[in-house]
Amino acid sequence: MSESDRQLALVTGGAYGFGLALSRHLLATGYDVLACGRTEARLEDAQAREPDLRVVRADITDAADLDRLCAEVLSIGKPLDLLVNNAGVSYACDYTSDTTLSRDLARAEIETNFAAPVELTRRFLWMRREQGWEDRPATIANIGTPGALFPLEPNPLYSASKAGFHMFTMGLRRQLDDTPVTVVEVYPPLLDTGLGPDLDNPGKEQFGDQAIDRFARFTVDGILAGEHNIHPAQIDFVADLVQRTEAVADQINPYLGRAEGWEESVVQRQSLPSRDKAILPGSP
Repeated sequence: MSESDRQLALVTGGAYGFGLALSRHLLATGYDVLACGRTEARLEDAQAREPDLRVVRADITDAADLDRLCAEVLSIGKPLDLLVNNAGVSYACDYTSDTTLSRDLARAEIETNFAAPVELTRRFLWMRREQGWEDRPATIANIGTPGALFPLEPNPLYSASKAGFHMFTMGLRRQLDDTPVTVVEVYPPLLDTGLGPDLDNPGKEQFGDQAIDRFARFTVDGILAGEHNIHPAQIDFVADLVQRTEAVADQINPYLGRAEGWEESVVQRQSLPSRDKAILPGSP
């Protein structure tokens, strides 16, 4: 396969842990992969392991870094056909003690797990329209967690932020249902990747390097097959919870809609000086 024929994928947090395993398996299936991350040393190590891997240092919670990341994608000179929103953080906290999360740390967790991938998704869809890619099949793969479906007592803010992203993913899939964009959600278990280092989970050891590689391969296979929900650990109750939520959404959504004039209202809100628009130059 020639370089020009290889489809382009962007994997956030793609230089370490589950993200690196996803990048590796996407490369093996013929993708041209751009991995972004915040840590230069990890990016260099990932590229040393996978010489064909493109890397760029970018903090997805920083608007200027997102500008650079999108510019890097466009500089490659081919359509972006797969966006993998994988980057995430998890901090243990206890709101009954003084060692709970500060405002800045809580905001960073919400930004990384929810607000930043939502913004990157918006930019991805805008790039498709701006670059004339909107008729090409594409995929948005959001890496979720079973902890988005029920509360995790040791880190409730993580559950809340991922639950928000889970609901966004399900709603986005419905909005894009009549487009060539497939929206995928992945529910890996707690893997031994360094995510959530403050959590005491005795069973995490069974989800080390071999499990990470196996689950990543399972995930990539599911993405290529066009599956909407991918359960690498094949936990029945997780799949059941997702199906139940989708069934409720199917019943409720026909009764809801956007009011007449909603677009003008949104434009007016975005023009307020207090709003941080953080958008690409020339984007709507």
